Amino acid sequence: MKRVYLCGLIAGLMASPAARADVYAGFDGNHYSPDMKISASPLYPQSAGGMDLHIGDRIGRFAGEIGYGNSTKSSDGVFDNLRLNRLTLDGFFYVPVFGGFNLLLTGGMADTNYGISIPQKNYFEDAKGQQRFNTADIPVAGGNEFDWRAGGGFSFGFDAYELRVLAHYQPLSMGGLADNALSIDVGLNIYF
Repeated sequence: MKRVYLCGLIAGLMASPAARADVYAGFDGNHYSPDMKISASPLYPQSAGGMDLHIGDRIGRFAGEIGYGNSTKSSDGVFDNLRLNRLTLDGFFYVPVFGGFNLLLTGGMADTNYGISIPQKNYFEDAKGQQRFNTADIPVAGGNEFDWRAGGGFSFGFDAYELRVLAHYQPLSMGGLADNALSIDVGLNIYF
């Protein structure tokens, strides 16, 4: 009898008036904010922004996607003082609210390659006796980290398009410099 209820529950969760069974591709603008530890230098950037690309498959209320993202922060427009490159694998659960509007729950994993650098100005005197300087990018931290991530948000679908807003939590330590990272993604999916 319990199996009948369980099968009924699974069928009920998968059935939805706005259910899709489609492959999609999309992009998101992102903003990452690592929670840097007090022991980390105050010169280290506290946030970065960039773009994510992803492809996925949605079946009813469930979806899975793989993506790649890059977020950078530049203090002088030349050097990236914070760089986060991510390969992600996420699962989604859609909770229909009305029409094409859905609440989203998500969980997955991210392989993050990070780098932190600080700009340094080197002053020197040229052959004519004038003071000059050049700027160098000095790497201070870098590495690769594999973490879980989870979050939520909402989406609004119309025709073959879906606008979505997501927030993620990830326990990103960056070699002991941070405790975690929070991100906000705003993007568009196109269904095929």
